[in-house]
Amino acid sequence: MPLVGSGRPHPRAVIFDFDRALIDSRRAWRYAVEESVASLSRVRIDAGPLVEEYHTRPFSHAMAILLDDRVLMERCTALAGEMYRRSALKRLLVHEGAGMALDALRGELVDIAAVSRLPRAQAMKQAESTGLDRFLAILVGTGDGQAWNPVAAARICLDFLEWPVSEAAYIGPDNRDRDAAGRAGMASFCAGWSPGAEPGERVIMSPRDVLPDLLRCWAARA
Repeated sequence: MPLVGSGRPHPRAVIFDFDRALIDSRRAWRYAVEESVASLSRVRIDAGPLVEEYHTRPFSHAMAILLDDRVLMERCTALAGEMYRRSALKRLLVHEGAGMALDALRGELVDIAAVSRLPRAQAMKQAESTGLDRFLAILVGTGDGQAWNPVAAARICLDFLEWPVSEAAYIGPDNRDRDAAGRAGMASFCAGWSPGAEPGERVIMSPRDVLPDLLRCWAARA
């Protein structure tokens, strides 16, 4: 654990892909799919084989594979979304070691932000239910009907924190998101611990490596 405000070169802000680098939604996603189908069809299905590939996609993609009846598919999709927003919250997990990583960043006086594909109110409920809210200076969601744009959301974070993009790091598993953050001027890193992570040039293998890897990067820049 570093000394508080040790003075070593470090980013002023770190922006996480909240949905994938901090939250592990696989168990909650499976619960929402299985329970919605059971509630409306009275049939128990096993969504386990679909979790890894489909848990980051819209529920309709999985329902199209599991169900033949279009009307039932649409009803189950709507119910799964409602369950995911409400009763599945207690099944959300934080990636192992993520809390300690965030605490270490905070101890180094780094501002921590997160961006989410979900509307802010829903993402905030997830942050509160998992205890991550206590680490975050700001959490920016995606408005209803808007496309996921991590760079635009990250800029909102940095405007709020009053740090330039050159002093920020973006951490997420998706290669396109990281490339866009890099083009915008942020140092981007792959969250290698996230399911489905797409490795790139800078891969952080586990949450415990977040601060050491960022310190090495900023020391080299200095």
